[in-house]
Amino acid sequence: MEVRETLGKIALFAEVLPSAELDHLAARCHIVDYEAGTVMMSEGEFGTFMVAILSGQLEVSVVGTRHPTREVAVLGPGEIVGEMSLLTGDRRAASVTALEPTRVVEITKVALESVFVRSPELLDRMDEVLAARRAELSRIADDEHAHRLLGVRTDDIAGAVRRFFRGG
Repeated sequence: MEVRETLGKIALFAEVLPSAELDHLAARCHIVDYEAGTVMMSEGEFGTFMVAILSGQLEVSVVGTRHPTREVAVLGPGEIVGEMSLLTGDRRAASVTALEPTRVVEITKVALESVFVRSPELLDRMDEVLAARRAELSRIADDEHAHRLLGVRTDDIAGAVRRFFRGG
């Protein structure tokens, strides 16, 4: 029940998915625990999952050519991370490290695919969230390396998500 409750509190899912679809998604997700200091996502790698934070804190950071590793955000319970890479197929634009023991709900591409088939309107809401996240990272990332990792232009996120989940 912890997975379902968490997903139901995340606006990205709660505002779009009816109760039955939240149940469907929750049944395809699982809980993972990370120790403090664990790098759970690395900048530049391909994303195979996103997470919803149950407890603990995660640091999101980027590496620049003119600056050392720089913190972009600290996220806590009820927030999500990793969705941009997972949804578009691009490489991760940032690294994510557990600042303390952290418990998350892991959401894979396979879990989301089944929901998108059943509730295609979720793609539109995901597009809005991704565009906002990309704009925020773009403001922070002031060097070529970080801009290159952002990949898809903000105005093409919807197309990238649809192409990735529809296989073309």
